[in-house]
Amino acid sequence: MKEVSSRCSKGRAQMGIKEQVYLYSPVFMQNLLTTLYGYRLQRERYGPAYQRRFQELADKLEKPIDVELDQLTRLNTFLLFCQQHSAYYNTLFKDLNLQLPFQTLTELRQIPSLEKETLRQQIESIRTDLDAPILGKTGGTTGKSIQVRYTKEDMQVRMAHLDFFKATHGVKKGMRRISFTAQALVSERQQKPVYWRMNHALNQMLFTVKKLSPETMTAYLQAIDRFDPESIDGLPSAMIELAYHAKRIGMELQCRPRAIFPTAEMMTSTERKLIEDVFHAPVFDQYASSEGAPIVSECRFGNKHLHYEMGIIEIEPDGQILVTSFDTHGTPLVRYRVGDRMTSSGKTCSCGHAGPVIDSIDGRGRGYIVKQNGQKVFEGQLSSLVKALPNSVERVQYIQNSERDITFLYIPDRTRFLSEHEEQLYRFLKTLLGAEMNVSLRAVDNIPREVSGKTLLVKQLM
Repeated sequence: MKEVSSRCSKGRAQMGIKEQVYLYSPVFMQNLLTTLYGYRLQRERYGPAYQRRFQELADKLEKPIDVELDQLTRLNTFLLFCQQHSAYYNTLFKDLNLQLPFQTLTELRQIPSLEKETLRQQIESIRTDLDAPILGKTGGTTGKSIQVRYTKEDMQVRMAHLDFFKATHGVKKGMRRISFTAQALVSERQQKPVYWRMNHALNQMLFTVKKLSPETMTAYLQAIDRFDPESIDGLPSAMIELAYHAKRIGMELQCRPRAIFPTAEMMTSTERKLIEDVFHAPVFDQYASSEGAPIVSECRFGNKHLHYEMGIIEIEPDGQILVTSFDTHGTPLVRYRVGDRMTSSGKTCSCGHAGPVIDSIDGRGRGYIVKQNGQKVFEGQLSSLVKALPNSVERVQYIQNSERDITFLYIPDRTRFLSEHEEQLYRFLKTLLGAEMNVSLRAVDNIPREVSGKTLLVKQLM
């Protein structure tokens, strides 16, 4: 066992150069660096593939579509690509004596499911020979660490679907936007109550949830009102905490966004109504995963639709889902068990979106650690830690034993885990939880499941 708090100075010395430059810069320079990074993302995300897919979605909205035929055509194209460019799938399809192209979607079941551990262990052979520079980092509610790769075209297609979803609710690219993020935007040394940074490239104000506490929430709400966003997106845990705070202090926001788009975490119907009441805008939910699962988004009638052009979601009898994503050309996913559950009644919707309706989505957690000042560190932040490691940690768990004591369990992959990865874990934990928390790291061989069968990312023993 290693005590994190005794090694603070060593971890800071090993902080990445880019992170040092950013965090030790004045606020105006951090805004400039954030904007420059925004321009880089803009070039990466909004190229020809984005334009083609966005126009395709616009052209066929409310037109009659044979969804199964469309998916079958895209599936065959994708499987042939996998066969030609991935050593793993080339071997697998030969072993299965798979005959392509398929004549029906049901033939997809000939391919065995791809489990998370298989993906993690064999990721090098699964990856294709294409240039795929964009890294998708996952942590999830179970704390299992996987890194996958996308081509620039993959990312552009995903952005086209996300932007089209928002456009159906009156929100266009370039409108004033607030995003709640788990990124460390603010240095621990900063004294001024400015917990947000401006990305002028996308007209986006970023709010870090890492500084959200009872003492800072009023400043957050005032900054939101001053910016007067036309949309709000990001982690709903932050929106919920701010909404409760506004109610407690009797603060009435003047801003009137067109829509709110929460991501990554679940919320109850009560919390959803609270957000809508305080921020004066309708909430439209969405589902995706960093691994690249097809997007599911909510229409104006409150139904969640699969973006069928992006892939296929198979729902097993116990509700677990297998995803085949057509836009994962760096690390292809075929019948990948993503770890979430869904239900579907097969009903249709009159909104104009031809995608199948998903009734409910389970698996996005809202566990948290409570710091001494009352600040809550939610799963969306906690899972970001394992995303930074190159597939060298199999699973993690945070255990809060008391107000100040946290035990961090991790299962290292003995073939990949290096000594410097432990230093990275230390550094991220200190940044995430703060100096006042006593945190111990413990490498273990396994993390026990709960009675429910789930392995939790956060476990409260207080």
